[in-house]
Amino acid sequence: MSFNEYWAHYTDTRKMLMFLALALAFSVICVFYILLIVGVQARFIDRSERRQFYYEKAHNTIQRFYEMVFSGASILSFLAIYYLIDRFCEPGSFRNFWDKYKDMLLLLMICLSIVFNNLIDRIIIPLRKLSRQERGSVRLLGMLYVILIFCYIKFIYENDNYDGFIMYFLGLMIGRFIYFDASFRDGVKTMLDSLKNFPLLILGLAYTGFMAYTGFTSEYLLVSNGVLVSTFIAHIFMIVAIFIIHHSHFMSIFVRRPK
Repeated sequence: MSFNEYWAHYTDTRKMLMFLALALAFSVICVFYILLIVGVQARFIDRSERRQFYYEKAHNTIQRFYEMVFSGASILSFLAIYYLIDRFCEPGSFRNFWDKYKDMLLLLMICLSIVFNNLIDRIIIPLRKLSRQERGSVRLLGMLYVILIFCYIKFIYENDNYDGFIMYFLGLMIGRFIYFDASFRDGVKTMLDSLKNFPLLILGLAYTGFMAYTGFTSEYLLVSNGVLVSTFIAHIFMIVAIFIIHHSHFMSIFVRRPK
C-alpha cells in the first residue's frame, strides 16, 4: 500500500469514531480502576482527613497515569516519524539528504518529542497536580514503558525490526543515570520514585494492549505499515480520549472538592 492509501484508511470517519469510542471507554475504565484503588487506600486514613486525601490522591494518581501515556506517545512519535520517512521517502535529493544525515535528524526528533510532551501536559491537557519531580520520574518510567512494548513486539510478535531502537533506549536509560544525575544517590532516588509508579506502568501497558488488540482485530490498525506506527496511532486516540475526559470535568462527578 502507498502512503496515500494508508492515509485514506486511517482517516475514514466511521472507523475513526469507532476507534475513538473504544479509546474513550478504556480510558474511563482506567480512571474508575484508579478511583477504586484510591478509595480503598482512603479507608485507612483518619476520617477527618479522608475526603481531602481522596481528592488529592485521586487527581495526582490519575494525572501520573496520563503523564505515562503522554511520555510513551512522545517517544513513539519520533520513532514512528523516523520509520515513515525512511520507508516512504522517494529517491531524490531529499532521500540523499535523509540517508546522509538521518542519525542527526533522529537526535533533532528526540528534542522535538520533548517539546511535544511539554505541549501536551502543560498546555493542551495541563497536569497541575504533578510536581516537577513526579513528572520527571514518570517520564523516566515512560522510557521503560516503550522498551517493554518493543520487547513484546520482538519476543511475542517475533519481529526483529526494532532491535536497534531497543538498544538505543537502553543506552538512553543508562546514560540518564551516568551523565545527567549529580550523584549515584540522586540516581537511586530517581529510580525509586519511578518504581512507585510501577502499578501505573502496568495499567498503561494494559491500556495499550487493549487498544492494539481491538485495533488489529477490527483491522483499523494495519500490521503492514509497521507495528510501531500502529502503536503510535493508538496512542493518538488515547490522548484524544484523555483530552475529552479531562476537559469535560468528568472526574468532578466522582471526586468532589472537600469543603
